[in-house]
Amino acid sequence: MTASTPSPLSGKVPAAVADRVLLQVGHRRAARYRGRVDASSSGLVLTGNGALAKAGQLREEGFDAALLVDEGCYRVAAASEEAPFPVLDNEPAPLFGAPLEHLMLAHLAFADLALTPTGYLHAGAIGALEAAAARVTRLGDPRVVFTVPIDASWLHPGQVEYLAEVLHRVPRSKAVLVGGRPDARGAAGGLVRLLELVPGIGVLRAGLGAFGGLAWGAGFTAFGGDASMRHTVPPAPAQTASGGGPGSPAVLFPELMDFFLGLTLAKRFDGEAPACSCEECQGERLDRFTSMAQQVPAAGHNASSLMVWVRRLRAVDAADRAAWWRQQCREALDSVAVWNARIQQLSGFTVSSDLSAWAELPARRTAARHAG
Repeated sequence: MTASTPSPLSGKVPAAVADRVLLQVGHRRAARYRGRVDASSSGLVLTGNGALAKAGQLREEGFDAALLVDEGCYRVAAASEEAPFPVLDNEPAPLFGAPLEHLMLAHLAFADLALTPTGYLHAGAIGALEAAAARVTRLGDPRVVFTVPIDASWLHPGQVEYLAEVLHRVPRSKAVLVGGRPDARGAAGGLVRLLELVPGIGVLRAGLGAFGGLAWGAGFTAFGGDASMRHTVPPAPAQTASGGGPGSPAVLFPELMDFFLGLTLAKRFDGEAPACSCEECQGERLDRFTSMAQQVPAAGHNASSLMVWVRRLRAVDAADRAAWWRQQCREALDSVAVWNARIQQLSGFTVSSDLSAWAELPARRTAARHAG
């Protein structure tokens, strides 16, 4: 199902990903999601070192939905003016061709588009941003997406306008990932402002901003399949892993538009869990994901539920999507209060700061968008 009034950017965004909300997942977990992706409106962004090889495997196995590869180079090193693509610029060059071109062609063997391996752009890294933009422009390949992993401070007033100015210099597709520890309200408002200035850009590795972004004029977005895929962490020295992971998978409670551990849902519902009608659950209750043995069906439920959101959003006229999305968020806020009154527990369901931010954001029309 597509929007009854197509986005005015439909001819400006690569057709393979235009108007889609993709699922961004760690490449080792691709099998959990691939069967629940709606090939007509979504796809996968495989993430991490090894994602390119996994993309080749998926294509060999017949996966034909939209597919992108994000090797997460911004998690390894920051961009600089001398090395805006540090994993390439700090390594020996290939025997033939420019390093960036060589890597992008490798991605395009399996992916629909190639995401540049841009390093993390810390606050004020103007030289690095400009150097990366210039390199991508010289490359001149319409299948290459200028991928811009920015610290959240780039979305502040003054900085966001300069970021937009540089992005306009790149005539091809571009996409942003927001890192650091942004204030939810400021991040949502800053992202909307960027989309007003540069409509049609992509928004990757996002949470509710993936849907809010598409509602506000993004050309395509990606929602993180798990919490680590819904934000971007700046590069940091290697740390020892902490023990004691969760005892149950994270489960999307669609009515509240938020994720909760399966054990938490079972405790909150106390035997009165609602039935879920998604393709994975098919009427089963939401309180059954109580151990890590249910990771795969939990992922299937999450993906299936998100696909419902994607189809509903795409069915709304482009000019009305921002208002529609804000209304969905407001209804979810109301549902939190309703459920807490129903379960009557001291530690009831909490409201995420992201949900509050998108619910409170003024809904302006998106019909007057112009191509970036």
